[in-house]
Amino acid sequence: MRDMKPLVYYCRWQRASLRLRGRDSTAVWGQLVQKTAEGKEKTSEFRYQLESAELIVNDGEQEYFYHLDEKGIPFSKDD
Repeated sequence: MRDMKPLVYYCRWQRASLRLRGRDSTAVWGQLVQKTAEGKEKTSEFRYQLESAELIVNDGEQEYFYHLDEKGIPFSKDD
């Protein structure tokens, strides 16, 4: 895949913005930022693998692993 389109779409679906902290030839990483109901920012660290469209999100308590399709929708590789 090699681009960030799925990640950008995923952020739109999640009503999150990206704070990119770094990039290399295989991945981008940084923070996903969402507004809470109280108007405060909730941040989660992420790493997105460009080639495989795999997204790892760490909310400070747990890591979540997602595979994104071309529209940024998480799916199971078993599907």
